[in-house]
Amino acid sequence: MAVDAGDVPLMANGSNKGTAVLGKMHFLAREAKYAHEKPYTLRYTPAPESGLPQTNIARVEHPIVFRNWRGRTDLRYDECGFGMVTLDDEPDGRFGERLGYDDFEHSDRIEGRHAPRVLEAVRAALGAQSAELVDYVVRRRHAAWPVSTGEPYAFQQPASRAHIDHTHAGAVAVIREAHGAEAEAILSRRWQLVNAWHPLRGPLVDWPLAVCDARTVDFARDTMAGDVVDRHQVFENTQVHFDARQAWYYLQHQMPDEVVFFKNADSRAPQGASPGVPHAAFDNPLTTDDDVRRESIEMRILVVW
Repeated sequence: MAVDAGDVPLMANGSNKGTAVLGKMHFLAREAKYAHEKPYTLRYTPAPESGLPQTNIARVEHPIVFRNWRGRTDLRYDECGFGMVTLDDEPDGRFGERLGYDDFEHSDRIEGRHAPRVLEAVRAALGAQSAELVDYVVRRRHAAWPVSTGEPYAFQQPASRAHIDHTHAGAVAVIREAHGAEAEAILSRRWQLVNAWHPLRGPLVDWPLAVCDARTVDFARDTMAGDVVDRHQVFENTQVHFDARQAWYYLQHQMPDEVVFFKNADSRAPQGASPGVPHAAFDNPLTTDDDVRRESIEMRILVVW
């Protein structure tokens, strides 16, 4: 079923509390050059004499109905590819005191106290044997963003183009890079790369995360591999084209203890499982000057059954 404003009751300002908001999102444009040219982005500035553009990605913006999935029971992780878990205080104190806002400025506190809490919550929610932190990123939206200041940002900014963090081959490469000789034993089992995301302050209105129901994506037609290039390493991700049948969701007024987790790679993808969940941040038209600016942490997790 096509997803458009007619499918969901909207208020005049684009919202119906608890229902949906009408916003916009960027996607990879459907251009002929991608038939013979792989999308790429350089994470460094190429030498002027190289003549190499920083990126060959052409973006196109589309209006999207973002449905609020808070309280819905019909969206199951094993079908749509995303879920939510609340971080409860542990009665035995095994993870230590829960982190406060200022603690997220310290990597040792994130890795030593917060990450184990998130990993265990995701592992338990998925019924997996183990959950291991691959990496993480803290994003703090600059007041001027998405308008460029011309200067480097102190923190990464929200990712505003629909994408999946890995391809299947890219995920296998990540596991091999992290585990070396032990990687084959992991790759022989059921595994997924799963992202866990939550704001540092809430309730979040400004640039929330949106995720796409994997059941509504034609992966053969609407996705393609792309490269993210550092000076000494290349990471392969999945770029996403827009299609009106895609169903997009967000968790309205998400709080810091509410962790959205979503699939980015699956060992069973070659056998027909969905390879991942397209996702991106979107400019929420309901944001006011009184709303806290978007700050978030996102963890990439290797989950093994």
